[in-house]
Amino acid sequence: MKSSMGPEPQNLAPQNLAPQNLAPQDLAPLLVTDREARALAEIDRHEIDALIVTSPTNIRWLTGFSGSNATVVVYDADITLFTDSRYADRAPVELGAAASSAEIVIARATLGDEIQELLGRAELVGLEAEHVSWAQQRRIGEEWLPEQTIVPTIALIDQLRSQKDDGEIARIRAAAEIVDAALTVVRPLLAQQPTERDFARALDASIRSGGADDLGFDTIVASGPNGAIPHHAPGNRTIERGDLVIVDVGAMVHGYRSDMTRTFCVGPMSAEQRHHYDIVLAAQQAGVDAMVAGAGTAQVDAAARTVIADAGWADSFTHGTGHGVGLDIHELPRVAKDVPDVYELGTVATVEPGVYLKGSAGVRIEDTCVVTTSGAERLTGFPKDPEVL
Repeated sequence: MKSSMGPEPQNLAPQNLAPQNLAPQDLAPLLVTDREARALAEIDRHEIDALIVTSPTNIRWLTGFSGSNATVVVYDADITLFTDSRYADRAPVELGAAASSAEIVIARATLGDEIQELLGRAELVGLEAEHVSWAQQRRIGEEWLPEQTIVPTIALIDQLRSQKDDGEIARIRAAAEIVDAALTVVRPLLAQQPTERDFARALDASIRSGGADDLGFDTIVASGPNGAIPHHAPGNRTIERGDLVIVDVGAMVHGYRSDMTRTFCVGPMSAEQRHHYDIVLAAQQAGVDAMVAGAGTAQVDAAARTVIADAGWADSFTHGTGHGVGLDIHELPRVAKDVPDVYELGTVATVEPGVYLKGSAGVRIEDTCVVTTSGAERLTGFPKDPEVL
């Protein structure tokens, strides 16, 4: 009896979909010494006595600790990491590998008392406004530190994270290379007309077998009219000959992610499809060309958006032109109009314009790039050759 839950998954011969394992072997360790110095300088610049860091991602960036339960206090040029007994063995290993200067304190039930004792002489204590819930703010301000003045900080650590060091860039590059290899192997399967979901599963399996620690995010496969939905979730629609297919995919290596989008055509492109594709390709190149140190991210957005607007599709480009990539798949800087963010040397961000024609098709082309002294370098390298014949 056939299932009523939709079409059965296709057998896409997974034994033939494993690319060469590209798991990195010789990457330099991620050291946090410079990050600590930058964080201390930023705290001084904000004129606060101490900062309580609660974002797990920011804690990992600042100390090297990747556990699920931790609070970091930066005060008087010292860093203290509070965690619980589950991480009594793991925390010293991770902090040691990162050359962190942080003191480790095992405290769960006594966390409030420990922080109160540590910050007893502080006056202005900053919280990460974008990462602290109302309940956490009340607990810290009213129960733990009733004598201190609690002040919000906006993206203090997040902003520092946007400028990547060589070790971070190497891991993002490694993640990108794994995706390039996986997509090289899996791309021809589009000609077999799988469902979106089956193609996504095959690509995900190839990324994992190729050496990634995990996917960078949930893979997007959007075919035909589904391509007009920028973040379409792969479904049971069969990919048909003549379809444009958006594939948005990434991998993770040592916590760092890559992000790339390619648009393919199953079979030869029509003249209309080629025009649609070429406009987005030109817009993406204009954005990459504008991505230089000192430029505002709004300038990159404007460069890409102008190409699309000049083609008459201004209203069909419905999102920003990019975002930072690193420990999070979406982080600073923001690449959109009317934002004040600026590129620095070492900034890693995407350039991803798209044109979405409702009910018909979509095209998006995206690369993760790093700002160098000679402009933007693409870390994602899969060819922009759209036809799958």
